[in-house]
Amino acid sequence: MEDKHVIEEFLDTRSDEAFCAVFEAACVRVRRYFLLRGLDAATADDMTQNVFVKVYRDAGQLREADRFYGWLFAVARNEMISYWRREAPEKVQFEPLEEWHAASLIAETEALPAMHINELLAALDPAERDLVVLRFVEGLSYEELAVALKLPLGTIKWRIFNARKKLARIARPSPAADARKRIN
Repeated sequence: MEDKHVIEEFLDTRSDEAFCAVFEAACVRVRRYFLLRGLDAATADDMTQNVFVKVYRDAGQLREADRFYGWLFAVARNEMISYWRREAPEKVQFEPLEEWHAASLIAETEALPAMHINELLAALDPAERDLVVLRFVEGLSYEELAVALKLPLGTIKWRIFNARKKLARIARPSPAADARKRIN
């Protein structure tokens, strides 16, 4: 695998050229992680840059190329946690909907078949979202996930199993919606 060779070279030499090759290989993946976690493009770019500054600075902490992506996404996840702590959103008070307006809304179960990945991810808890994005979008192995999330391997497997079940329930259309489709 070409990525592994590039990562090994960077960890061995820590040269600027090797870092550029690692940046090219992994930058898109880190940026996509931030975008799928709900950040806008400019913030995702800034945070991706911050992650790679830390990777360049702290590469001496990592010895095994096989653990690189787990370590990289641990750095990215920590960067995102720090961002959310700095940018804590204000609490907003919502007004109740008028009865006529609430009646005109589509029931959630009817809208689910048309959901996109961002909407599915939004239905998950933040910890589940991390797991799903890192495993199924970024393709991290269970072992890399254990490193990235600082959890035991068995816990990772259990949480992925539960996240899959939850996604299946969310994405499955209701029997009532299926019946309406057959009638129409």
